[in-house]
This record gives sequence, C-alpha cells and structure tokens, in this order.
Amino acid sequence: MTYVRPGTPDDAGPLLVFRRQVQPWLVNTVDGLRHSWELSARLAKGALFAVDDEAGLAGFARADLNIWTSEPGAATATVTVRPDAGRRGIGTALLAAVESHLRGAGARKVVIHALDQPASRAFAEKHGYALTDEVRYQRLLLADLPPVPDLPPGVTTATVAEVGPEGVYEIDVEAMADEPGELTYDKVEFDQWLEDCWHDPVLDKSLSTVVLVDGVPATLTFVHADHQSGRLISGGTGTRRVFRGRGLAKIAKSVAFRAARDAGLTEAYTGNDEVNKPMLAINEWLGYRPVGAERSCVKTL
Repeated sequence: MTYVRPGTPDDAGPLLVFRRQVQPWLVNTVDGLRHSWELSARLAKGALFAVDDEAGLAGFARADLNIWTSEPGAATATVTVRPDAGRRGIGTALLAAVESHLRGAGARKVVIHALDQPASRAFAEKHGYALTDEVRYQRLLLADLPPVPDLPPGVTTATVAEVGPEGVYEIDVEAMADEPGELTYDKVEFDQWLEDCWHDPVLDKSLSTVVLVDGVPATLTFVHADHQSGRLISGGTGTRRVFRGRGLAKIAKSVAFRAARDAGLTEAYTGNDEVNKPMLAINEWLGYRPVGAERSCVKTL
C-alpha cells in the first residue's frame, strides 16, 4: 500500500530535480515553488501531497481551486512521479488524494495535464479524464536569435519594472481573458494578481518587457528565469485587444530575449495551446523547436 503524506516546503528541491527530467520546460526555483504553494493554501484551498520511497521523494501532487474564474467549482491539479518510480501505484494514490481534497473543497470540474505519450494518456483516461486540447512546448537557444523587428513610429519598449504593476496588470488581465484552454480567467482581482504574479520570485522584472504605443502599455512578455541553470520560460505574452495585429508581441519577445541573453541566460522554453496559431508562428520565427507536448484532461467530480 502506498502511503501519501502532506507535502511540505522541503519537497521543493527534490521535486525540481526529477520534474526537470519529466518536464524540462517547467522552469522554476525553490523560492518560486514555495511562493506559489503558500498562496495556493491561503487563497485557493490548495493542498500538497507526496510519496516517499527508499531513494527519497518519489511522487508529488498539488491541487487548488481556480479563484480567477467566474466558473463555479473549477479546479486544477498536477501529479508528477519520479521517472524510476513509475508503475508502482504512486500516481494513482496521489491522484486519489487530490480528487478527495478537491471534492471536499467544493470543486466540480478538475483539469490536469498529461504528457502526450501513450502511457500518460492511458493513465488519465483510465481515471475518468477526457483528453482535450494539446499544449505544445518548445525550446529556443538564445545564441541564435533573429534581428529585432523595426519599431513603428510611436512604438517604444520598457521593462516591466519601469512600467509598474498597474500598467502591466491591465495588459495581463485582458490577455488572460482571451487565452484558449479548458479554464477561463475572467475574474482576476488586482490585489491577488499583485501577490501572485508581480511578487513571484521567479519573475525577472528587469528582463520582462512591455511594448508601448504612444506611451500606452500595449503588449507584454513575462520572463520567468532560473539564473542558476541559465534557463527561462515565457510566463505569458499578451496584447490588449485594441493593439493586436501590429506585430507587437514579436517585438516584445525579441527585446526580452536579447536582454535575457545579455544577462547570461542560454535557453528559453514556452508552451502554447495548439489553437493559438499567431503565437506559434511568432515562436517559429524566433527559432523555437519542439521539445514535448501535453494534453489537457478534464473530469467532472
């Protein structure tokens, strides 16, 4: 019988080690994970679960309600098993703990992600999850960037730190509302966003970039960086609706990635829903190459 215990902040380091083997595109740090976990527990009825074996942490799971949506009972969960600890029932035990917690928290629908591989898809379906959209992950070597596009008249760039939280929030909240996927993000309160996003230890405000049109913040790209490993993940790129279709996202990512390269980072990761063709085209132009994929999986509790 697999013993599932509550997860603790001390699990962050071991989890990062084996999660990088499974999902190298999920760039984070110990401080970043702990920040996210603390907010989840305090604001979103979040819970952590873990399984140990003779080698240490063998599996880890997280569950929380989506407090940024108007959809009642929406929730998300993650389950990760150390690669050499598979097929022992660890994932099944963790998923059962996650679903039990979410039911008690009032969840009605839970969304997880499975690697787009036969074994992972079969695991999700076996436990009652319907496979939906594909999320594609890509990797970019920052040494091989194309030239920054010419800036149109009236267009300038600044760092997120220079623009400040209010201007960045206005872009981010509008972009999140239009993001494809199984969950809608249409109820993002500023105070919660400030605590979760702006104060995220992994957000590099000196590299994250805003494009302004006649001085008005129009587009942003977040850079979440692990400087120790030299990696970053694009934590979100979005443009306010009135400014879309002008190539501003391409400018934002080009400027941000050059700054990241100059700061000593060497590789970038990103993930996009398969239906987000404009962003996939920008990433291809930048030089991103496929590194993996996941499937969204949905279950009604």
